[in-house]
Amino acid sequence: MRAISSLEMRLWIGALVCFALFFALGAFVSSRPPTKIDLAAAALRGSFTPLAVFFTALGRTFPLIIIAAVAAVIALIFRASVVPVIAILVSQVLSQGVVAALKPVFHRMRPDHWLLFREKDLSFPSGHATTSIVFFAAMALLAARAPALPRPVAIAASTLAATCVIGIPWSRLALGAHYVTDVTGGLLFGTGWLCATIALAVRFGAIRL
Repeated sequence: MRAISSLEMRLWIGALVCFALFFALGAFVSSRPPTKIDLAAAALRGSFTPLAVFFTALGRTFPLIIIAAVAAVIALIFRASVVPVIAILVSQVLSQGVVAALKPVFHRMRPDHWLLFREKDLSFPSGHATTSIVFFAAMALLAARAPALPRPVAIAASTLAATCVIGIPWSRLALGAHYVTDVTGGLLFGTGWLCATIALAVRFGAIRL
């Protein structure tokens, strides 16, 4: 087996740092009332509610499947491989399974003041924030680096996906569904997961960076 490259090493270090920060943050918030930053970020609740509902909906299972299917069709049209799209979808499913298993570990209750609908699971980490990285950031990277895609298509696809990377975490705060530390935890976990996934893909030759 070939030696680990400097890129793989940086990716693994990034993953470990993100996971360490994630667990440290989870341990901190699980044993305390909402932090000052959580209370301050509550001011975002109720801002641009229809837009927040739209972004939150994009982070749910059925829309993600539709988005992946559209991405696969685009790849086929331009004779690119659909394997990376499938891999991103599988990674998304696996990461959400891990997030669901971790929530009882930290056992943080959701905020009291929700808008529109209330979810029954626990609060830390935000699964939507994790999705914004594991699925949408990965899609943005894939589109930006896909040599088979015409440049305008690649720019449009990566820009749309990158918008979701920002919009989905924000939507959870705007709807009062999470504390900002929950969203931060989801982003940390998602980033660590994505770094580890890319490192594995590089190791087994699935992608070249």
